[in-house]
This record gives sequence, C-alpha cells and structure tokens, in this order.
Amino acid sequence: MKELNILYIHGFGSKVDPSSDKRIALDKIAQVEAVAPDYATSYEDVLATVQPYLDKADLMLGTSMGGFLVSRLCELTGKPFVAINPVLKTQATLSKYIGTHQDHVGRTFTLSEQTVSTYPDFLPSADLGMVLLDMGDELIDSEITKTVLEQLMPVHAFAGGSHRFSHMEEALPLIQGFIQDASLRS
Repeated sequence: MKELNILYIHGFGSKVDPSSDKRIALDKIAQVEAVAPDYATSYEDVLATVQPYLDKADLMLGTSMGGFLVSRLCELTGKPFVAINPVLKTQATLSKYIGTHQDHVGRTFTLSEQTVSTYPDFLPSADLGMVLLDMGDELIDSEITKTVLEQLMPVHAFAGGSHRFSHMEEALPLIQGFIQDASLRS
C-alpha cells in the first residue's frame, strides 16, 4: 500500500505547528502537509490558498473552519475528508467576529460582513466524509452537530474534550479505517 498523504487544514485564527499533539499523532499514520488559511479573507481567497496542496492529498482533514472547508473541497476534488469539530453554519459562526480583533495566537485581523457573506455552509458527504467530535467543545455545540450530521454521514463522538480536540490518538484507527474504506469505494 502506498504512503498516505494527509492535507491538514487548520481552523480560524490558527497556525501550523508541527509540534502539536494532533500533528504528532497524524504523523504516525501518514505524510502530513498542513496549511492555516486566513479565513478573514474571502472564501475564494481561502480556496486559492489551499489549491496548491490538493493534488498530493489522499485525505483532507480539517478542524473547526478547516472541517467546514474540507467538506467543500471534497465536492470540488472528489477526495475523502475527515472533519473535526466542524463549523456547520459558517456565516453565523464568523459573524461573531466581524470587526477588528486578535486571534488566539495574538495576530490582529479584520473581518467584514462582506467577507463573511462569501462563505457557504458545511456540505455533508455520506460516501466521502467522516466527522469526529469532542462533546466537550466549548465553542461549537457538539450535540447539534451530532444530531444534524449523524443521519447524513459517519459521526464519531468522544466524551469530554474541547474545541481543540483531545482524542486524536484514539481517533487514528477510525481515520485509518475510513481511508481504507474510501479507497475501496473509489
């Protein structure tokens, strides 16, 4: 079997950190390329940012806004995705941040209503998508996400945790099984 290549797309206000727990765990099962788009730019700009990474990816994995993004990239590429604690209603979520603020890594950003209006919502995929949730997510209501998506696609929920997702080690076998199943379907 060939080496698995994962494109890991970070969420809003994140940065690529090769020493993060999630990245270290993913490195055990695949070659990982990571990107942290600037979601304070338009949806089209975010798509342009990730475009150069798509050809090499066998699986797209995203957290939060990255989880939303991989669902949309699946529609464009036909490649499987794993969405972790994904944003479902992007405009509602991003609207909370309209204005000038600092993200959680200390960078200043300005988000306009116009920019927010460019974002579509999460797109479920019964055949090519899987969702991982920490039920203790303090930013996104995991119960709503689970209820909305579990009838449409595979959803695996972990007790406790946080928005940053605390269960990557436990999720590795689920990710490996999912990508094997997806490769058999293609």
